[in-house]
Amino acid sequence: MIAQRLLAGTAALILVGGLAACAPTEEPVAEEPTPTPTPTEVETTEPEPSDLTFAMPVDCTTILPQSRLDAFAAQSLALLGGPGSVYGDDYFFDPTPEQLAGGISCVYAQDGVDQSSVLISVAPVSTANRATIINDLTAQGLNEATTPDGAFTYGQQGDESLAPAIYNVVTQESWISVISSLGGPAFYEEAVVLAGEVAAQVYR
Repeated sequence: MIAQRLLAGTAALILVGGLAACAPTEEPVAEEPTPTPTPTEVETTEPEPSDLTFAMPVDCTTILPQSRLDAFAAQSLALLGGPGSVYGDDYFFDPTPEQLAGGISCVYAQDGVDQSSVLISVAPVSTANRATIINDLTAQGLNEATTPDGAFTYGQQGDESLAPAIYNVVTQESWISVISSLGGPAFYEEAVVLAGEVAAQVYR
């Protein structure tokens, strides 16, 4: 590319010199400067997880995106338990561990159908309760892992007969859990996706 510019510049000078010899009264033609390429800026403003702030939801009506609510409605899954639901917290015989940690638990299910429920919970995490939460989840014998963002996950795939699909995500600020009454690979993968959708709603 440099060699081509040099050749082009030399040819232009020869051409200008020839014209000047034939018409000495004309003013010399100034050669136009070669445009300098403008460097392309790389977008680097994508927010990092540490830039987001956890906000504890007030009730169950704001923990999922509308697309998921529409999908639940298509499956006849209604918000039956938890604040903002049909039955409120009276749905639960005993408080859930997430409720005891200061959070909320929300049940989506077909009313009267036991094997249709999805329990989604969100709770705040602090230095005062984080160790207890982690110890309790570890004691359940769940599979442990760490996400690229440094969050701890605890889950089990379960099966379609007895064991539910369970997925928990514990960060420095929050605890999100999803328990599907039906287990197996498909329901476990859905639990993981649901936890991600909840995180997108409670971290802003």
